[in-house]
Amino acid sequence: MDSLLYARYLPKLSFVHATSQAQVLSYLSLLQARHYAQGTVDTVVTIIKKFCFSVPEPRQAMIHGNLAQATVQDVDGFIKTASAQGLAPATINTALSLLKAFFDFLHEEGQMPHQPILRHRHRLVAPTTLPKPMPETDLLRFCTVIDAVRDRLIFLLMLRCGLRVSEVSHVTWEDIDVHAKTIRIHTSQGQVDRVVYLAPDVEQSLTLWRSRRSAQRYVFPGREKGATPLSRKQIFWLMKKYLRWPKLPRQYSPHWLRPTFATQRLKAGISLEVLKELMGHRSIHITLRYAKLYDATKRHQYDQAMEKIEKRQAGLGR
Repeated sequence: MDSLLYARYLPKLSFVHATSQAQVLSYLSLLQARHYAQGTVDTVVTIIKKFCFSVPEPRQAMIHGNLAQATVQDVDGFIKTASAQGLAPATINTALSLLKAFFDFLHEEGQMPHQPILRHRHRLVAPTTLPKPMPETDLLRFCTVIDAVRDRLIFLLMLRCGLRVSEVSHVTWEDIDVHAKTIRIHTSQGQVDRVVYLAPDVEQSLTLWRSRRSAQRYVFPGREKGATPLSRKQIFWLMKKYLRWPKLPRQYSPHWLRPTFATQRLKAGISLEVLKELMGHRSIHITLRYAKLYDATKRHQYDQAMEKIEKRQAGLGR
């Protein structure tokens, strides 16, 4: 097992006993070998922890001792607890999918007799929601109050390059090609490597930020002397801090900036195929969700097409 993985996650698994620790670490090692994004691996640990503490106290000792002892009823309890905490059905379904993959691993390893997550019993009905971009007025007010070079660069990478929060936090200086004005994103959420392009304001902020930093691996190092990147939680906190200043009417999060990137480019006439590559989507069906956010662009493309057709028909009629 990778010693770095062991050192990173063993302290985070102190809430369970040795058997359960070994089960989780073996699974994380498999995910790492399959090149899962670091953020996904971290989320798996968080979900397992929430599951362990969601079961009733009489069951906790057994689950903490051996996660393979989880039952259908334990999953029922997890859903009930998550719902009581106000988590959205889609969020709970995502957590269940991650847990199911872990339990599948234990089953395949011969440690778990039955899969405790049942599709028809545990799948929540979740309404279809569209990505949410920030309105232009709120976006301008938000950008105006960001006075720190680092913080401005963090949010510009999401707004101008379409990066996810986890991708921003893990960008290294080696990923950046200054001459080509590009950033290579490795094994992103969709397991699709991609190259994004630096807009002039991103390039300017990046140059200024680099001039103020010592030689470190990550563009946004964390508190441990650059050995680890700035966490997603810290980026969320930064946005929350800046949102207090202009007294914006809505509670935004960094997740709003990526859809804003998508809709701005679609409105400017970029094709869905190109947007798919820029955002690192595995399927264009995911990209199509962004196209539903605005009717004006679709109408504009329709009008353009009709204009070409009418000109062609007029030419044939002569």
